[in-house]
Amino acid sequence: MIQRLLIAGLAAATFTLGAPQSAMADDSFIRIATGGSGGNYYRLGGGLAAIYNDTVDGVQASIQATGGSVENLDLLADQQVEVSYLSGSVGQQAYTNTGRFEDRPAGRYEGLRAIATVYPNPQWFIVVNEDIQSIDDLQGMRVSVGSQGGAAEAWWRMIMEYKGWTYADIQPEFTVHQAAIDQIRNRQIDAMMWPDAPGSASIQQVADTGLARPLDIDADVIEFMTAEGLDYPYTIPASANPFGDFAVESFASPITFATHTGMSDDMIYELTKSMFENQERLIGVHPLAEFMTLENATSGLPFPLHPGAERYYRELGLM
Repeated sequence: MIQRLLIAGLAAATFTLGAPQSAMADDSFIRIATGGSGGNYYRLGGGLAAIYNDTVDGVQASIQATGGSVENLDLLADQQVEVSYLSGSVGQQAYTNTGRFEDRPAGRYEGLRAIATVYPNPQWFIVVNEDIQSIDDLQGMRVSVGSQGGAAEAWWRMIMEYKGWTYADIQPEFTVHQAAIDQIRNRQIDAMMWPDAPGSASIQQVADTGLARPLDIDADVIEFMTAEGLDYPYTIPASANPFGDFAVESFASPITFATHTGMSDDMIYELTKSMFENQERLIGVHPLAEFMTLENATSGLPFPLHPGAERYYRELGLM
């Protein structure tokens, strides 16, 4: 599949990103910002790029590995990519200049636009050290908090703010997915605190080590994290818990597929249509695509819909 991706790269040199585009031919190089290689964004983005190359006339789509949601928001704001996966709660902070974005220039993210909500992304609290029973026990411990600039670290910063902690209170490891899994195998960390979707291959690999177990997120932390914004209480069902037949209490953020105002209405309409009309093919790439429903596509969005996506939903009678 990945071999089918066409890397736009320097071929887009004559394509002006800074100005709004009025014709599909003008924005036919579609760069999809994802996350670290091996993560959910990366796998879904690879499948989606192949779908776009096959089904949208004139499009040359490619994926771009990134540090995650915060970096993706910057790439969208600077119109250095055309579409992106990102955490809805982090996207809302950027759009409203709040949270970790409150010191960014006013209006920097006002051109962000949503295409769809695509799946829930719950927080996992997984421990290796048997002495850890709650988040309070993480003080002084070696904790994987996700890659710098990703949604995981953005959430962890919020939790530290609530606890009155800084990075001096733990031994942070800015790792996620394969790197963190290797650290668990080698007993180099005591716990990991990062979000991953139900049925994630990464969480399955953590379980397969036989060295870790998930804990419920502390109730007061769930309350704090869901008091404002888009995050909501979420129970990871037993069916999606590879560690055992029990549910895990947590919170989650809607994952958003996003773009910016520099993209033409026609192109975003075609990209939105292609994504939903080829959902079964995308499910074959990653089962997370099963969560992508038209009924939920416009719920929990962090910023306004792009007019091209809105047109598609209106044609289906969803708005």
